[in-house]
Amino acid sequence: MKRIILTGAHGFVGKALQGFLESRGYQVEALRSRSTGKATMNEATGWIDRDFLENAFAVIHLAGEPIAQRWTAKTKNNILESRRQGTRLLAETLARLQNPPSVFVSMSGINRYGYHRPNEILTETSPTSTAGFLGEVSSAWEDSTQPAHQSGIRTVNVRTGVVLAASGGALKTMLPAFKLGLGGRIGSGKQMMSWIRLGDLVRLIGWIVETPQCQGPINAVSPQPVTQFKFAQILAKTLHRPSFCPTPSWAVKLALGQMAEETLLADLAVLPEAATASGFVFETPSIESALPRALQE
Repeated sequence: MKRIILTGAHGFVGKALQGFLESRGYQVEALRSRSTGKATMNEATGWIDRDFLENAFAVIHLAGEPIAQRWTAKTKNNILESRRQGTRLLAETLARLQNPPSVFVSMSGINRYGYHRPNEILTETSPTSTAGFLGEVSSAWEDSTQPAHQSGIRTVNVRTGVVLAASGGALKTMLPAFKLGLGGRIGSGKQMMSWIRLGDLVRLIGWIVETPQCQGPINAVSPQPVTQFKFAQILAKTLHRPSFCPTPSWAVKLALGQMAEETLLADLAVLPEAATASGFVFETPSIESALPRALQE
């Protein structure tokens, strides 16, 4: 049975991914950050259990300080360094193994393209940007995987959009208001939202692991981005609730500061060109088909 090492196994994406990979016949083992147990790594001290990583078929790196919190100077530093230090430690260690994995999959984000790109369609060949804090984070995150890539390990940077699932992330946060009939567009609602259902995300990561031509940046987003206004309409319709309570831009900026500007108010229309070119097929490519499934995940 092939072993896959997974960081961030206790997050809502990690839990779903572990279950999916085990259903595919893999032995999935968690590499725990700053924890006790057989598999351990500590980014702050630069220590990692190298023996545990030997002979793994694949390593999938999801771990990092949560982004969905108010960004103070301290939390921004924690978000950045948890990704930069942890990813570099892991990549450098994999590069020195006697029996390294066939593939190293590391998460990233579509903010690698910035956060305000109106009237553009973005693919993996589009110019990247370090605009905004998340642009800086995703740039550092991807750069930190280079030791693995340079050693000859197939390395993939999965640039995720908004991950939709009732069990976590943005949708979980939105659901209480929408269930009460108090949901609606955020800001103008004209900003483009690039998203992916959790079930399709874990299938895509599994596809990447098993598809040798997948390497470099891969956009983990649906092929059908939508305006934030349409997303709110379809979510309310799916829940059989009205959608007439917009949240003005100034209110979300007041509540969440810079994070709101780069997430809820971001304007990015991103397409999964590399994934579809490799033959990956989305189960739920439209927001109309995705939301009923996402509400069960």
